[in-house]
Amino acid sequence: MTTEATRRPRSVTLAVVLVMLGTLVAATTASGPQGAATLVLLLLAVCFWFAVRAGRGRRTARTATSGLTAVLFVVATPFALDDPLYGGTTLLLAALLAVPGVVLLYRPAAEAYVRARSGEEIDEESAV
Repeated sequence: MTTEATRRPRSVTLAVVLVMLGTLVAATTASGPQGAATLVLLLLAVCFWFAVRAGRGRRTARTATSGLTAVLFVVATPFALDDPLYGGTTLLLAALLAVPGVVLLYRPAAEAYVRARSGEEIDEESAV
């Protein structure tokens, strides 16, 4: 059943791992009020779920992963900048992990994988 076209590229697997690591590091910076920490943990769990689904070739999960990663960074930024010890360094590390992961989800190999998993026909003239 698994053909060469539907086999997951290594870049997609790497993208999922990078997004998960980056969002996890970003979530560790949110050590503020209980309500904010709960929100960040909820965002993290949903982002992990969508990242796994994006790794399986789901187009909407890929879009949701990108959006949730951005939202998680926006929510975690005030907490990271208030940290007297590390400042924004933790958030910078998280961005250095997650952003390349999100970019890898949209590379041509990942796009071909998503297209093959969804059963879309590849039009040779539009691919050029």
